[in-house]
This record gives sequence, structure tokens and C-alpha cells, in this order.
Amino acid sequence: MKPKANVIIYKVRNGLREGLVTRFYTWHGEKPPEDLESVKPIREEIHPWINYVWWDNPAPGVPSEFFAIMWKGFLYIPRTGEYRFYLTSDDGSRLWIDGQLVIDAWKDQPPTTYVSEPLMFEAGYHRIKYYFYNRYAFAEAVLGWIPPFGEPGVIPREYFKSHIEDSIKFSGLPEGYGVKIVSRDLEKLCMVKDRYCIIPVKWEELPIYARIVVFEKEPDNIVHRSPTELELWGGDEIKIILGSLKI
Repeated sequence: MKPKANVIIYKVRNGLREGLVTRFYTWHGEKPPEDLESVKPIREEIHPWINYVWWDNPAPGVPSEFFAIMWKGFLYIPRTGEYRFYLTSDDGSRLWIDGQLVIDAWKDQPPTTYVSEPLMFEAGYHRIKYYFYNRYAFAEAVLGWIPPFGEPGVIPREYFKSHIEDSIKFSGLPEGYGVKIVSRDLEKLCMVKDRYCIIPVKWEELPIYARIVVFEKEPDNIVHRSPTELELWGGDEIKIILGSLKI
């Protein structure tokens, strides 16, 4: 079907926000849990960065001993080049970027600094996950970098982001219509129901750079295909208006 004219696609809500999702846990025994995401958190916050020293409990309702933290979100790399990352940890820390374990310091220790190997990164958003645990009172967790520009130091707040939900919502289309998001590595679709069309997304898939395809009744019955790829995040709400329809 020939694409219809006068199609408007725009974001009503941006799913990207400042800071990292921060989950607190408690643990017992000789060793902390290896996989914090398999443990139920006792508290969740948004932290602007990773640059903390705690002499007592790190948050309300979290004990000062035998606690763990996971920071998770996205790190914005402002310029393509070679980066080193460093962390100072008391007790243990692990840092992943784009699924690669960059620093592994998962052990009891006084404040100790570790530096990664040189790593090449393209400019843009990269997934970041940081595990931390503390055994006894006093804890420290600091994440910094040695970038290919400027001075080494703690990674500034403006480079950390997170998404607000695990889905993308499309509005503005009537019943009987659907939406596909199509990229080189991913294709997902949904049908309009109760005025909305919702596509689930995972942290591991974000950010998504995809074309938006609008179809009627069947995925092959295409009404419109966006001419360029859009940057999509979990929590985005995107409105689609077809000019030939009265909505």
C-alpha cells in the first residue's frame, strides 16, 4: 500500500532521565551474593553518580553492615576514543560496560583503587552496571575515568542516565492499526488496544535506533514508514497522527 501523506510522529514523553537506578540489598554469611539481580532489593533510589563514602548506613532502612548496591543505567561517552576506568572500593566492586566485565574487585578490602585496561568506545550511550558490597561499618564506592580529553576524575553527573519503564507506548492511532519498530538487529510490533499500542523492551536492547512502521490490520499492510531511524527508550510515549484520519 502506498504510504499516506501528512503523518506526524513525535514524542509526548521522553523515557530517558538523569541518574542511575540504584537498588540496595542485605546479605549474610561468609560471601555476598554473586548476582545481586537475583536477590530482592530492600530499597530503590535514583543516584546522580557513583561517588560515595559512608560512615554509617547508606540510606534510610539500609543497615551500615552487610549491605550491597547495584547501580544500573547508561553512560554517555561524549567522544569516540580510548578510555580507562577506575574505581575505589571498600569492600568489593564489579563494573560492567556493555556486558563486558571491566573491573573485578569482588573481595573484602580497605579502600583500594583499580584501573581498567584501555578500552575503545564509540561516542553515544553505553550500558553500565556496577555491583558493590560492604561487610562492616565504613564503605566507599567511587567510579572515575581517564578520558581521551580533559583531566582524569570522577565521572560527572551529566553522563549518567536511566530509562523510566520497560516499554514504549504509542498513542493517536485508532483500533485496527499497529506499530512496528524495525532496526538492523530488532523487530517488534504491537496492535492498538484501548487507544494505546505498547511494545515491551529490555535494558539490554537499549537504546534502540529504529524506524517506526505503521500498519493497518496486518504487518504487511504498511501505511507509513519513518524515513529515518529514531532514538527510542523504555518509557517513551510516541504519538502518531495520520492526516487522512479523523482522530
